[in-house]
Amino acid sequence: MRIGLVTDSTAQLSASEEAGLRDVTGDLFAVVPLTVLVGGVAFADGELDAGDLCRRMDEGTEVSTSMATPAQFTNAYSTLIDHGAEAIITVTMSGELSGTRDSAVAAAENEDLLINVVDSRTTSAGLAGAVSIAAAGISQGHDVASIAGTVADWCAAETRTAFAPATLEHLRRGGRIGAASSLLGRALQIVPVLGLNAGVVAPVARVRTRTKALERMAVLAGEAAAEIASDEQDVYVEIQHADGEPSHPDVLALQEKIEASGLPTTFRTLSAIITAHVGSGTIGITVQRRP
Repeated sequence: MRIGLVTDSTAQLSASEEAGLRDVTGDLFAVVPLTVLVGGVAFADGELDAGDLCRRMDEGTEVSTSMATPAQFTNAYSTLIDHGAEAIITVTMSGELSGTRDSAVAAAENEDLLINVVDSRTTSAGLAGAVSIAAAGISQGHDVASIAGTVADWCAAETRTAFAPATLEHLRRGGRIGAASSLLGRALQIVPVLGLNAGVVAPVARVRTRTKALERMAVLAGEAAAEIASDEQDVYVEIQHADGEPSHPDVLALQEKIEASGLPTTFRTLSAIITAHVGSGTIGITVQRRP
């Protein structure tokens, strides 16, 4: 059976990653973009330079986002079906953060073939990892139900995310702050480290300085790696930054702390959609078991 694979743009896949996924799936791969609105002008996720977006946000430009629509997923499904897909697996960002997952499900209900939508309960590097797991299952010839189950299990048990925004203001405005709302009254006295718990933003640690936040994230990376796998060689840490600069001082400092513990690191720019809700200067880590 030829199985197609669909995800959304918050995975922030590189051109080489997309090419690899097209190769594995026999060109039955599609990315559905969300939309970021900057000063009332709409841009597809990935269309706007990360540094430019952060500068505009720092200047006070109003930024908001729009979920991917059922029509966009319908177009993606139709294209893959036209190219020979006999079933499709869709892996989306957390349904707790966006209605994108619901759009994927609504579009799937109008198709005659099997489309299994998996809520990754994560986004960015975690979502990219989940897509890699799905692609591996497709390449190995597994059936749709088996692949979807493996992806869901991997997302729940083998990936962990933490991040430190420069401010909670953007999360508060967008309503994505979840359980971290308890921190708002003390936002001036603390630097929060947040995480995703079952797809919902939740507080992980409260520290006093940015330096302490980076130190705490490095400790969290080590703890998560030990929890995910007994062999650290099976785990890696992806550092993410809203500004898209791998040479940013915070990125380099965090990289040094994590690699000193023996864990390898990679870098990924946050998608414009995520940055719109967490703000410029946000740094994050995703610890995950290798696909």
